[in-house]
Amino acid sequence: MKHQEAALKKLLERDLPLKLASPRLRHVVRKALVSGDSTRLLSAARLVVSDLLQQGILLKVAIEGQELPHLSYCLIKGTERLLDLSIIGNIPDADLKDPLTPSLQNLSGNPLPGRSNNASLTEFTGMLGAMEDAQDLEIGFPQSGETGVILNSILRLLAKFTPQFDLFILLFKDEILPEGQNRIFSATSNDLASGWLAIRQPSHSVWIPSPDELPAFIHNFARKNLTKDNFSSAVAVPVFEPGMDEQIPSEGPELGLLFLVAHEDWGRSPLLRLAKRLSRFVTRRWQHQREVNLRIHTDSLTKVYNRAFFDQQFTLELERARRTEQPLSLIICDLDHFKSVNDRFQHHNGDRVLKMVARRLRDELRRIDHVCRIGGEEFALILPDTPLSAAQEVMERLVNASFEEEIVHQGELIQLSVTFSFGAVTFPDAGSDAFELYRKADAMLFLSKDLGRNQCHFWNSEGDHVQLLPNPTET
Repeated sequence: MKHQEAALKKLLERDLPLKLASPRLRHVVRKALVSGDSTRLLSAARLVVSDLLQQGILLKVAIEGQELPHLSYCLIKGTERLLDLSIIGNIPDADLKDPLTPSLQNLSGNPLPGRSNNASLTEFTGMLGAMEDAQDLEIGFPQSGETGVILNSILRLLAKFTPQFDLFILLFKDEILPEGQNRIFSATSNDLASGWLAIRQPSHSVWIPSPDELPAFIHNFARKNLTKDNFSSAVAVPVFEPGMDEQIPSEGPELGLLFLVAHEDWGRSPLLRLAKRLSRFVTRRWQHQREVNLRIHTDSLTKVYNRAFFDQQFTLELERARRTEQPLSLIICDLDHFKSVNDRFQHHNGDRVLKMVARRLRDELRRIDHVCRIGGEEFALILPDTPLSAAQEVMERLVNASFEEEIVHQGELIQLSVTFSFGAVTFPDAGSDAFELYRKADAMLFLSKDLGRNQCHFWNSEGDHVQLLPNPTET
């Protein structure tokens, strides 16, 4: 395996005239080289060779003793370089498989049941349709950043590539799921406390030889189609959340289980290998989609979320809070006298201050909280699962926090200090409508400004709004 991997890397990095291949294929090769996965390297090599053959850049050459279709040598047009391509098997005229698609034939060692080895026009048309669907995964629309929505769109894509299987994902925590029929489910406490789910160890895969051992939600989804006659076996493998490093694809915590249900006999080991590879694909695709959504929803200057994200996420968090009957707090805050900062110290220093306060706000909050820049110097903080008492503790820290940035103005080093005015509300005490909660938080912000700035007010139904002031400084 190591020898094959090294040979494929040498072929892609040094031997093939890769710069003459299409830009998309060059991108595919770079991805395959980064992954180091021998199956992806082989698929990428076959795609590049097919492309160069179609362009006439590679020419098949018959060596003494070789006959069609067993040719393994190619000449690079315009050179005397002869390439031995036996590492990729028979030289293809065209390889229609996408290298990101799991190679079922390679995994099992046998042709797919009911299919010939040669790709037909029908198969190509189906593959092209699936690739077109891959370009239409939900990005940038309301809920497109939600875990359940992302995973459901990825499963819909995979279903086009794997029609001989049924795919499901069981999530271990409550998530917002897309409306309508989908194959993503949130586990209930009863699910996790019964059957093999109750004794399964974290990160372990499970072989399921009988349909009776499948969780109830799969039976309920497929009860008209899933019988002992058309069920062969199934496996459940862990699904991992993407890592936080955008530059290095990695796996984070285990989020749930991917179920792969087979209707024909594939064998235990090949099915487990395929399911694990599909799980890795889900994680990588999820990370890519999350990165795209993040770029769409991130403020380019401060790197916190933007107004578009706030408008969507606050509504989603409020919906989640209603369903789970958990509190939710919203804080609107505005930098005091920020116009004078820009006027006196110029806009480039004003930008430094905005980046500093965004960073400080993030540092003071939890990972599940959301910091959004919703205007020039105005920010919104969404605090899920945060009752009034906890929100007041957060605000006590913020009104006493130091927001300072070292700037250079007219050749002089200056320690610039700024303050915030805050307005806060908590669901459900302040209401249940997103617009109503925002309006009340905004009113509390203006009250803080009217009473001298550098303070916070919490909305109260009795009109006796709670005021938080900075601790007196010692003289």
